[in-house]
Amino acid sequence: MKLYMFYIGGSAPGANIEVHDVRFVAGESVADCYPALRKNWYGTLQGLHLDSYVQVHHVDGYRIELSQAPVEQAEKLWFVNFGGYYPNRLAEFHDFTLVVAKSADEAKRVGYQRLLTDSVEQHKDDLYDVDNCLNLDLLDGWHIKLVKDGVEQPLVPDWSGYEVIA
Repeated sequence: MKLYMFYIGGSAPGANIEVHDVRFVAGESVADCYPALRKNWYGTLQGLHLDSYVQVHHVDGYRIELSQAPVEQAEKLWFVNFGGYYPNRLAEFHDFTLVVAKSADEAKRVGYQRLLTDSVEQHKDDLYDVDNCLNLDLLDGWHIKLVKDGVEQPLVPDWSGYEVIA
């Protein structure tokens, strides 16, 4: 079983522009994850699409494994989402990363160092302990196990584009 991070988009009632979300799903393949992505989309199902995805196998020198049993470990996998502003741009910009850290405060500090460092003002929009935040129905009972091996994985898409999945 593999951990995937998806950046998905679509429309939602009352929204004037396309909306996006980040979802984490355990599956053997990307296509295996589509039913869970459709089930957990908060907006209008028609037009739901993938913008990008990555199979998350390493973060900060830790190999990501999925376990059916809960895992006791000091370090946890965190999803950090920051917003920031740029001069002469009306929209708020967002960027996110995955961090291995022992606490939310530590994960937030790392996020400040990595994300939107050239923006006028950074602010934390979302900070989640991925293992505790993920919808267990979405993961079908899988838990995240971190194994230190020193290998780094850049957080870049395995694929990006536009693929309608509903």
